Amino acid sequence: MTSDGPAVVDPLAPSHRITLPAPPEGVAECLRQAFPEIPDRALTKGDVVRIIGAAKVLDRSKTACGARAVTWIEAVRRELAR
Repeated sequence: MTSDGPAVVDPLAPSHRITLPAPPEGVAECLRQAFPEIPDRALTKGDVVRIIGAAKVLDRSKTACGARAVTWIEAVRRELAR
């Protein structure tokens, strides 16, 4: 196998279909959360505090979701490698 392109598929080989387990609940939605809205105007000190606070919460949330996703990926790989 090389990285020169997709693997060659033998049309005469038996077909195998692997169904992956569902990812952890809520991970996809968590990772899709957008950065806090930044108003298109001069920001007040309160705006900046609110935006930075929301960004910190979002960062921690996405870090936790990402860790759950990586744990799930590792478990799926272990299971499929058997």
